Amino acid sequence: MRRFTLTTLGLALAAAPAPALAQRTDDNATTSAEDAFGTSIGGEQIGIYNPNYVRGFSAAEAGNIRLDGLYIDQQASFTDRVIAGLQMRVGLSAQGYPFPAPTGIAEYELRKPGEKRLLSVSGRLGPFGAKVVELDGQLPVTDRLSLGAGYGYFSDRNHTGGSAQFRTMAAIARWEPIDGVEVTPFWSRIGIADEELPPLLLTAGDYLPPRLERVKRIGQKWAANDGQTIATGLTTTIRRGDWTLKAGAFRSIVDLDRSHTQLFLNVRPDGTADEVVIAEPGRRSASTSGEVRLSRRFADGPRLHTLHLSLKGRDRSRTYGGSREIFIGNHPLEDPVTVPEPVTSFGPQTRDTVGQWTAGIAYEGRWKDVGEISVGLQKTDYRKRVFGPGAPVITTKDGPLLLNATAAVYASPSLAFYGSYTQGLEESPVAPGHAVNRDEAPPAIRTRQFDAGVRWSITPAIRLVAGVFEVSKPFYSVDTARVFRQLGDVRHRGAEFSLSGQIAPGLTAIAGTALIDATLSGDAVDSGQLGRKPLASFGRLSTAVLDYRPPFAPAVSVDLVVESTSDRVASTDGKLVIPARAIASIGGRYRFKLGKAPATLRVQIANVGNKFGWANGPSGIYLYNLPRRLTATLTTDLG
Repeated sequence: MRRFTLTTLGLALAAAPAPALAQRTDDNATTSAEDAFGTSIGGEQIGIYNPNYVRGFSAAEAGNIRLDGLYIDQQASFTDRVIAGLQMRVGLSAQGYPFPAPTGIAEYELRKPGEKRLLSVSGRLGPFGAKVVELDGQLPVTDRLSLGAGYGYFSDRNHTGGSAQFRTMAAIARWEPIDGVEVTPFWSRIGIADEELPPLLLTAGDYLPPRLERVKRIGQKWAANDGQTIATGLTTTIRRGDWTLKAGAFRSIVDLDRSHTQLFLNVRPDGTADEVVIAEPGRRSASTSGEVRLSRRFADGPRLHTLHLSLKGRDRSRTYGGSREIFIGNHPLEDPVTVPEPVTSFGPQTRDTVGQWTAGIAYEGRWKDVGEISVGLQKTDYRKRVFGPGAPVITTKDGPLLLNATAAVYASPSLAFYGSYTQGLEESPVAPGHAVNRDEAPPAIRTRQFDAGVRWSITPAIRLVAGVFEVSKPFYSVDTARVFRQLGDVRHRGAEFSLSGQIAPGLTAIAGTALIDATLSGDAVDSGQLGRKPLASFGRLSTAVLDYRPPFAPAVSVDLVVESTSDRVASTDGKLVIPARAIASIGGRYRFKLGKAPATLRVQIANVGNKFGWANGPSGIYLYNLPRRLTATLTTDLG
């Protein structure tokens, strides 16, 4: 199940669109992937990017989420009960969007019920003793109406010894009242009980924390979260000749009744630290959003012209704050201290609201065997209001014109060159848990992106994509007083490569690399408060995946995943780094029959070498990586 809480702040680096509720026994992210830039299906994710990391930034934080191609202001993570897969769109793969966005696009696909009865049952053991049961079913009612529903129970365990209980429920329908019209309503809920998130560590100087024993709880058992998330909405597609109308309206809610952040501050080389728990009187974030897009195609011999008109908007409100710091004590990290949960009196909370409307017009032109171009212009009206306790209302407004333009030239049937320029008004990051203004969200920021590259179909089954990019944004982080604010600007320049396809009978390979040069500028850099390299930045991220299904034994497949990163910056002067590391995982699938029902047993050992390493965030927080772990999943499809 995808993690939906933002508290981890993207420290861990961290699917191809599927047919209507395909059999889950066929789920395989590697064989479904279009490229190495990021694919998720069936709970497995591969590729160099994910919604929380694209070219060094977070597409989720920026608000660049799409559901069935439509804009959604996502607050609650989606559950696999309603989502078939995820595909990261960058470079050439993002050019199919009439209104692309800097920082890339994370495109989710709804799990639409199909035309036959199906009940998929899945059970998982691991990692770390977790137990999971998932049920997903579909039922055709008529030849035009199909219903789907699902339930999941997760007795979860994380790599820092914490536990949690999640219950996921969902319902979805696919209705075609007449030819050319499809309506898909959906509803999903995730219930959260006793969620113990990994503790966050902050050192007292420019050194890495001491190595810790993993899978050992070092925080307070009562420092947990309870609540729920809800995602619901409706998508509609109407096709009439050369006209297409797509529309979606969505409601996304995170509602925590109890919220805690477990911190270890001033971690020293001897392993001692100041244990602090931040307790909150709950928090809530809710957004209503959607998009209406009308498209008209014009055929002109070998040329195809398409005009798009779009209107999208959102109305979001958040309630947060009123927290209290609970000092547990100074003690060795490896010698946990347990104290009873204190009675806490909370302070007043802050509320903020965001209203935004964006109208756009875009043109796409495609010339067979020659190339394609697109240009789009959006006018957005943004307004944010912050209602702080005992403070005057703070209002922020912005209304930029946003331009995007792309072009691709087909040098041959197998070779294409592309380039693009994109402007955006994106959400800024939210203040992390250890900031004194935790959870505060600055106003939206103006961003821009250039990219260019080449796509080469080496063979009909093997494709290479290579590109360069530059993304520029304002830079937010925690200053020396632990206040989260803008400290300058950041620019990411780099190159990315993807090689994907079937390189031999039964052997699928996905390989990708991102090379990123992150550079800071501004007063904080000029004064020496920050270095030229942002914390947590690294120069290289690579992944390689092999999936082999022998032609002589099609019931069996084996896979290998290798992920590696270069050194990461761990101090403002850039002298302290987290060493480079590579992690390998091995797994396999066995396909068989349970009676007459197809079934798949999936087993994977991740981090085979049990390598220890640290991940850090741009605000200086540390979290150690996942150790060696075993996961076994059995899935069957009952017709």
